Amino acid sequence: MQFSFSLTLFLSAALLFVIQPMVAKVLLPVYGGTPAVWTVCMLFFQALLLLAYAYAWFLSRLQHPHSWKIIHFSVCFLSLLFLPVQFTALANADFPERAILVQITFQLGLPLLVVAASAPLLQYAFSQIKSKRRRDPYFLYAASNSGSLLALLCYPWLIERFFKISEQFYYWNGFYVIYMIFLWSLLFYFPYQPHIVRYKEQTALSWKRRLRWIFLSFIPCSLMLGVTFYITTDVAATPLLWVIPLALYLLSYVLTFAQKKIISHAWIIKNAIFFLIFPVLGFVLGIHKIPAWQSILVHLANFFVFALLCHGELAETRPSPIHLTSFYFCIAVGGVLAGIFNGLLAPVLFNGAYEYPLILLLSLLAIPAREKTSDWLLPVLILSLLLINFFLPAQQWLKWVKSSHVIEVVALAAAFIFSKNQRTLLLCLALLLIFIFIAGQKSTKLLAQQRNFYGIKEVHAQPGAHVLMSQSTLHGFQLLNDPNSREGIQAYYGAVLPVIREMQRKSLSLSAVVIGLGTGIMVCQFRERDKLTMVEIDAQVMQIAQDPTLFTYLRDCNSQLTLLRSDGRLALKEMKRASLDLLVIDAFTSDAIPVHLLSTEAFSSYRSRLKRHGVILVNISNRHLRILPIVAAAGRQLEMIVLHLQHPGDPRLGQVASEWALLTFDTTLAFDLLKKEWRFVEEPENVTWTDDYSTILPLLKF
Repeated sequence: MQFSFSLTLFLSAALLFVIQPMVAKVLLPVYGGTPAVWTVCMLFFQALLLLAYAYAWFLSRLQHPHSWKIIHFSVCFLSLLFLPVQFTALANADFPERAILVQITFQLGLPLLVVAASAPLLQYAFSQIKSKRRRDPYFLYAASNSGSLLALLCYPWLIERFFKISEQFYYWNGFYVIYMIFLWSLLFYFPYQPHIVRYKEQTALSWKRRLRWIFLSFIPCSLMLGVTFYITTDVAATPLLWVIPLALYLLSYVLTFAQKKIISHAWIIKNAIFFLIFPVLGFVLGIHKIPAWQSILVHLANFFVFALLCHGELAETRPSPIHLTSFYFCIAVGGVLAGIFNGLLAPVLFNGAYEYPLILLLSLLAIPAREKTSDWLLPVLILSLLLINFFLPAQQWLKWVKSSHVIEVVALAAAFIFSKNQRTLLLCLALLLIFIFIAGQKSTKLLAQQRNFYGIKEVHAQPGAHVLMSQSTLHGFQLLNDPNSREGIQAYYGAVLPVIREMQRKSLSLSAVVIGLGTGIMVCQFRERDKLTMVEIDAQVMQIAQDPTLFTYLRDCNSQLTLLRSDGRLALKEMKRASLDLLVIDAFTSDAIPVHLLSTEAFSSYRSRLKRHGVILVNISNRHLRILPIVAAAGRQLEMIVLHLQHPGDPRLGQVASEWALLTFDTTLAFDLLKKEWRFVEEPENVTWTDDYSTILPLLKF
């Protein structure tokens, strides 16, 4: 009996959580590979859980003992009419968040609602059968989250790697039918009897208790989305990295609601506060000066501990079975609020990733208060210590360690050691993070900072230059007062210029498309008689490049330029076949890669738009992934010549190090470039990406 319920819940949770990365993977090609796709998808699934839990709560309140079974059976039967489930993404560059939510709702809504409602509804059903454990059915929640966890772990390591996306949906439909059989057998095989009011806990729940549950659900969910944004923005917008924080989130539920506790909740309460030191220390020392893997581990560890804390508090304060559906409804409300805050409000309210440190501070309030006394002396002393930095001359210590770093570390240590309670610590850390933000604005003059669905963009004023950054990745700069801006001195990519010059030497007028605008520096590499189209999906990037107070490339260079706002691949579909001499792909946001621009189908589309001797140039610079094998494999399938260049750059000429791949049928051009440090890619690795299949596992740089 117990096994039957556990197995059905396990299967339903696995179905629900495995389809999340599947849907996001389908959406990525249409919305430019941005990590925000995952955040919006998470918002949908949190809202789905809220609706499903409200549905379960409604059924649990019906007076007739068999009404809920009949209604749920009918809804399940209707969901079968939506099979086979197959998701198709449609583009909407102006309102991507709304478009994503609407598409998932209408294409997948009812089947997903059925599986999402299983967790509270089957636990409620278990509490109505003759079983010794009916008084505390919450252990089934651990079984449910175990299914979710297994599905998420299997997706990047097994499912994504060995099955095409069409095959994934095919098998999902099959397992959904199996789940329906299990569910119907549970509904009609076991005799159910309604609850009898005999527990003290069956009194009405207070709003204070409900709000506490919502808060304890909101904090870890928001932290999960914040950590995910940090990781995926600088590595890759891929399910492999999306699922790690979500897997830890689910694991914390499994551990805290399990029958036998592996980690003591009392130990978590006592020590959680110390795990907060490391992410705050990362903000103090500068997050981008710490090795990426260390930064990721630190933030994930802190997130996991506070998820254990919050979910442990939920487990400790869970109500009797009569209020089970209300309890889960409050948890769902907290998840939805987190999704709305991180997915919709934060990109509008903040021009940087400020929601993450803000929630880090609020997470302190999840720690049960041990002392009611407050200590105002410590916050005043720490504020005084931080203000000293504004009146002392800046001193450079070891490499990137400045005097301000030392003061901040001392303040951080004092806050953690001498704070009497979490509210005092919250105030101290708030002062510290505000100081770090102000000091950062002071040390580097920030000319512009914008944020939207596609990420964060910053323009910094540095000595003799304006610099465009996306997180920690340089996306272009302009040297100030440079008389040779039209020539190679300001060439951001020194590797590209010789290729363009060689092609210009053979053609009176080039027809070229550049996917990815950046600062607009590429415009200055073309002649006035060349026809150039630059494609950019992010309206804020276009605004920055067109602002002459920031960058003047678009104003100063007089090429026949057409600016087009669109996803690069979609824009090329609208262009004539065999119309281009040159296609440059430089559309990577930070170090995250839009997978859809590197698939075999994408390169086939590129090839169809090229003239006979046309050239495809791909910027494959990346700190974490080897992209050359993907491009080389696509070129080999198209029987094109593939060249590779690792360009060291030259800081004296304003050139940065970069890595490029070139694909062409022009043997003459290829041999000319071989004399200029380009090299043949003779034996490409067997790593092929398609619109239906992609994995980054064999491409990771260790």
